Amino acid sequence: FVSCGFFYDKLPSIVLVFLYLGTSFFGQLGPNATTFLIPTEVFPTETRTMCHGIAAASGKVGALVAAVLFHYVTEVQLFMVSGYASFLACFITYLMIPETTTLDLYELDKKWHHVLSGSSEYEGPANHPQHLSFLEQK
Repeated sequence: FVSCGFFYDKLPSIVLVFLYLGTSFFGQLGPNATTFLIPTEVFPTETRTMCHGIAAASGKVGALVAAVLFHYVTEVQLFMVSGYASFLACFITYLMIPETTTLDLYELDKKWHHVLSGSSEYEGPANHPQHLSFLEQK
């Protein structure tokens, strides 16, 4: 998106269309999939559906705000805001989302139960550095 913004007046329309289609395709291929995959893995079983619904509703509110506000910006500003928002989202995801692909969801539930009960520190596979977010590793 940032490339489309920077080169908006410099490239032919057909090249901009392909740049936009490429960014849209890869945006739907990766980041869009995480909006429904990550909540199913990181929330405890008892609250998973409620938290997943809250996460989905937050995404819809963000889309609504963007649809309303983007009407008031130029096309170049639209591409720039979208691109920088994508970079920010990538950075936040890298910092805060744990890697749970090889972890049993039961272990995540056990960890949450320890945290919520206030008992001693959980000592299981969910606390292994490969399963923690970047911020949790520090």
